Parts: sequence; C-alpha cells; structure tokens
Amino acid sequence: MNFKSIPIILTGVILALFVLFSGVSIGQQTHLDNVKQARNLDDDDVLAAIKTFMPRGGRDEYFAFAGTGNSGTMVVYGMPSMRIYKYVGVFTPEPWQGYGFDDESVLMLKKGSLDNRVYGYGDMRYPAFSETGGKYNGKYLFYSDGANSRIALLGLDDFETKQVLMHPLFISTHPGVAVTENTEYVIQTSQYPTTWDFRTADMEAEYDSKFKSGITFWKFEDPDHATESGHHIGRMIKDESFTLELPPLTMKYFDTGRKSSHGWVVGLADKDGKSYVYAVNYPKLEGLTKKTVNLTSVVTTSDAVAAGAVMLIEIPSGAKKVKTTPDGKYFIVANDEALVMDYAKLANAATGNAIGGIPVATYDQFLDGSVKLGNQVHDIAFDYRSGVAYASAFGDKKIIRWNYDSKDVESELALSFPPSELMTPQGLSAEPHSNYLIAVDKEGQYKNFVNIGPVRPNFQHLIDISGDNMKDIYTMSVPQANLYGSVSVLRTTIKPIIRYALGTNTRTGEISPFKTVAGQEKIDREGNRVHVFGTMIRSHITPEIVEVNEGDVVTFHLTNLERAEDETHGFTVGTYGIHGSFEPGKTASLTFTADRSGVFPYYCTEFCSALHLEMEGILMVKPKGFKGEKGEVELTLTPEQLVGYKKNYEDKLVVIQQTQDVINSVVTWLKENNYQDYSYVEALVNDAFDQLALAKTAEENHLKYAEEGKWKDAFLWAEQYWQYQVKTADVGLRAQTLLKEKLETKGAE
Repeated sequence: MNFKSIPIILTGVILALFVLFSGVSIGQQTHLDNVKQARNLDDDDVLAAIKTFMPRGGRDEYFAFAGTGNSGTMVVYGMPSMRIYKYVGVFTPEPWQGYGFDDESVLMLKKGSLDNRVYGYGDMRYPAFSETGGKYNGKYLFYSDGANSRIALLGLDDFETKQVLMHPLFISTHPGVAVTENTEYVIQTSQYPTTWDFRTADMEAEYDSKFKSGITFWKFEDPDHATESGHHIGRMIKDESFTLELPPLTMKYFDTGRKSSHGWVVGLADKDGKSYVYAVNYPKLEGLTKKTVNLTSVVTTSDAVAAGAVMLIEIPSGAKKVKTTPDGKYFIVANDEALVMDYAKLANAATGNAIGGIPVATYDQFLDGSVKLGNQVHDIAFDYRSGVAYASAFGDKKIIRWNYDSKDVESELALSFPPSELMTPQGLSAEPHSNYLIAVDKEGQYKNFVNIGPVRPNFQHLIDISGDNMKDIYTMSVPQANLYGSVSVLRTTIKPIIRYALGTNTRTGEISPFKTVAGQEKIDREGNRVHVFGTMIRSHITPEIVEVNEGDVVTFHLTNLERAEDETHGFTVGTYGIHGSFEPGKTASLTFTADRSGVFPYYCTEFCSALHLEMEGILMVKPKGFKGEKGEVELTLTPEQLVGYKKNYEDKLVVIQQTQDVINSVVTWLKENNYQDYSYVEALVNDAFDQLALAKTAEENHLKYAEEGKWKDAFLWAEQYWQYQVKTADVGLRAQTLLKEKLETKGAE
C-alpha cells in the first residue's frame, strides 16, 4: 500500500460516515436553508446564533468574571459570545501560568496565610469590582475564600492575583465581597459563628458569650502611578483596617449603599430560626475607640450600638439575597415576595428587643412596597432601564421581569431548568448596562446534554432582555466550576497591558532585583546555594548548560526579553516538578533542591516559534563525591570542530542576510503606506525597531569573535543576533498585516 494515500482514504471514510449518519450531502451544508433543514433549526435559532456569533477578529462587548467555587480559580469569559478566555489562579496553585510554583507567587500565597502554607483548596463565589463614584473603574477585582478565610486582590491590567490576606479572627468567612462606592473599603464578613481566640467553648453554656460574628472593613489604597521602580499596585492595608464585632449570627449575602445611601452596608443573617437584615453605618464606626484582638482593630458591639451604627431588621424567612438598587435609593430583599426597603428610613428606625445587644426593628417601617414574584426566588438583578429588575424563581423554572418603582410584574420567561444566580452587565453598580441577562443552571440533568459521567459541568444561559419578550438564546457550559455569582464590565473599561516593563515582578509591580538582560547572564555559587541568572528569547534559554552538585539548592531567576506581543515562554526542568510562565518583560524565580544526580533537560513549555523545540538547555547534577574536572576549565576545540563551527557561522550569516532582506522589504512597505498614521501600527513598528536595537551587542560580538577566529563563540552570538532579527521580522509582519486591514477597511468605507 502507498502510505501517502492513507490520509486521503481516511478523509473519504469520514465523509462517507458523515453522509450516512446525517442523511445530508456535503453540498447541502453550503446554504443556510439547507443547514436549517438538516439541523431542524427555525428562524429564532438562527437569530440567536447571529446575536452570539463573534467573527474572527471581533471583540466582545463585555468581560465577565466568575468564581469557580471549589477550585479557587477564576474564569474570564466574553459576552455575548460566551467564549472562555482565561482561567486565573487566585486561592490555589494553577500550573498553566506557574501560579503557586514560582517563588514570587508562592511567597505571596504564604504571606496570605497565618501558618506559612500554600493551600490547595478555596471557595470563591461572589466577586466585586473596584469602583469610582459607584461605577466600575476596571482596575481591580476582589474575592473572598469561604473555605480558608482569605481575601484576594486581582489586577485587571494583566488579570493576575496581586495580594492574598488571611483573616486573623474569622475561622469561617462568607465567600463574597463588596466595596464602597469609591473603594475606600473592601468589605468581608464572617459566615458561621466561631470563637475568635482559636479555642474551643461549651456550645450550650458559652455560645452567646464566646462565639462571635463580624464585618471587616479592609482599608484599600490605590497609588495609581508608575515610576522607574515599576508600577505601583493598589493594596489592602491590614494595619488601617478594622472589624465590627457582632453576636453569633449566621451571615449571608450582603451589599453596600451608593449615592444617597453611601456609608451603609446591608446583609442577611439568621439566628435561632429567624431571619434578619443587618444594617451598618460604617462612617460612624471609623472614629470610635478600637480594642486589639489578635493584632486586629475591633469595634465592640456595645460601642457600635451606642453610636447608632448598627441595627437588625426582622424579615420573613427564606430570603436569599439583599441588593442595593442602582440609584442607591432602595435595598431589596429577594424573597418569594420581594421587599423593597427605603434606605432613607433607616435613620429614624424605631427598635424593640435586642439580640446580643443590637436593637431589632420590624421591616414594615422601612417598606416602600412588595411584589409577589414566585416560588423559591433565589436572586435579583437590575436593568439599565429605570426601576426594572429581574428575579429567578427556582421553584417555578422562570425569570420574572418586574419594576421596583411601580411594584408591577411586567413579563415572565418560562425555562427548562430551575435558575439560581443572575447577572446583568454592570448590574451591581450605579450604571447597569446591556440587553443581556445571565442565569446560572447548576443542574444540567434537566436537559438532554451529552453524558460525560456522574459529574457534569455547570451552565450559564444568556438571555436576551432587549425586547418585551425575553428569550433564552445561548447555553454555555463551564467546566471545572461550581458556579455562583459573576460580574461583568464593558470591555473597553478595562485597559490590559501588552507587556511588562523589563524585569517586572508581576506580583508586586516592582522591578525585580533578579532582572537579567542579554549579556549579563551568570551563575553564582556559594556553598551548596546556586543562583542562575538567565534570559529567555525566541528560541534560546541562556545559559544553556548549568552544572550543580547533588544536594545543591538551585534557583533559576529568568527574565523574558521579548517585547513582541503574546510571546510567553514557559520553563520546566525535567522530572523536578517545577514550572513557570514568563510573559514578555516578566522576571520570576524557581527554586528547588537538586536531590537526584543525572542530566536533566530544561526547556520552554509554551509554543513560541518554529524553533520552539530548540529552546532548551541542560541541568547537569553531579553525584555526591564526584571527582571529575571542574567545569570552569575551557576545553580546546579540535581542528575538525573549529572547521565545523566556522561553517555553521558562515551558514548563519546567509540566514541573517535573508532575514534582513525580509525586514527591509517590510519596513519599506510600511513607510510607503504611512504606518505612522495609525497609532497601534506605529507602536508595533517602534517595538520592532526596539528589537533590532537590542541586537547590537550580539552583532558586535559575533563579528569580533569571527575576526579572532573563535568560531564557536562567533556562531553562538550570530545565533543570538538572528533571534533578535526573527523577533523584529515577526513584529514587523504583524504591523504589516494590521496596516493592510486598516487600509482595506478605509478603502471599503
């Protein structure tokens, strides 16, 4: 048999099977009407597909962020395409980007614990964006870890976790956060009552005296500027934060006021079988005298009550959410009968009996009105239209659109599944947006989805709310996630960077002291401690050979020298279980003990060019007691080796010239077509020239060594110079492609 014919035969077999089992001819797939008929689609199906279709090169209108619940990572996806863009490690290690593997992220995670540990599990459900004037500013995102009482800060300029803190008092935290309208504070609450001294207590005799709940106001500062030492990232300041002590309540979902209700926090709580809304006015807490508990500033319940800063409001049981309306006028308790409560009436509340010293009010004195919505109402979300809200009735399998101003139900959408969490773009801010609603479907068995075993993915449904009749138009499966709440923001609000300043420690934003530039690579040894200062650039890891002794503690400090867009390099050492991800400009370190002797390749794990497989080096671990020659002695090359390296060098010069010809032609075309008229194209061109400027040292070295007859060194430096050329050509060709698209679009207009 001619083996070259096998792919052709296989293709024919596949096509024949497709025709046999689908009953559709190949030609029928080329026309819309035939596709609709073959797949039993109607016009509504086609319209839904068009609304969510994103053409190649298209951009989603919104970025959405969802906590994965149990795995401690975050999912970033686009709306309305519902494409997953990224998984981000937050509370747990995530190997794809080396999170929890490189020294910098490990240090951050360990500092974010009370016992110097890296936890392998997290429980994150309800995120919050940073805000300015009650509107999302696209700079930061916050999460709470309900499993390990931690709180995390993510930077949205690079979608990375920047800070993790463990709560010094709470053993159990609610897996959600909220921020004040100018992100003065990031608010986190306890969930289940516990003791605060990390000791046991008698549940019956000491429950009310020893068990506590609380609300923490983490002070947040955003320096919002960059210097030569790096980009200064916002931080939660532990020493300027404080916690409000509360009696033993089971704390649930909460929200903050905005605009006229700025300064309030409202949340749900249970005690002794009854349900409450707690209302806290935190500006009244700021000036109070605070006691210190476990190195934490605490406002006592009695002091807060005396200042008129806290109350409880008894409500009917069954509430799942309480949320502030976009205008800040009301807080709404999501129940089968939604309670619309007026913030302005909190100041003149009449209270009765106290619980744990906190006065209790009846909800009717704050009630602006109520609306019967359905059975087992789980969540509410707000529309950009005045007064419009949505409710998910889990027991009725429907979405209800209603108006909290008029107290009228406007329309309903029957679903094939029981909906839980809801989200509208920017819906938890003062500026809701869009024509879309997301509804979480945690029980995919209600539909005829593909069976992939006992554990199935969670689903999110994209619902079109643009017209009078709501429509469920897309179902998105989200693997590796136990979905709860999500948030979304206009994509253009977020300003992601393309590359880091060279040598950046991405966790702190500062320039790393381990930054290494081309030509300064080195290996430092002191006793059994070895530091390797290396660089990465397509397609070369320098140094190429590292020799250590068995038992040495080795740290690779690596800097990605790339300036081109999206040229990430990964790094691992075979069988040593370490991995790092190095985005353009990033410096990070990987430390391990060389506890086994042998020869271990280290290499790039992220496809980066046609020469990706050549991007490797060797770690040589000499066994204990090894008596061989020291690696510092330079071996003399044989005449045959010299001739070989000379030929390699001469061949490389030919390739260098060919590559330069490509660069010259691209530069000529770009200049002839006025590339400088388009800012993004100009930025790419400048980046390309920057690459070539970096090659100057490599060029000088390969010419110098060739003149001296040191052909091995000449070849290695010529190889380095060519790598810079390849990067220059790559960026230049990208600029050319983009400029062609711009010119074609302009011509079409």
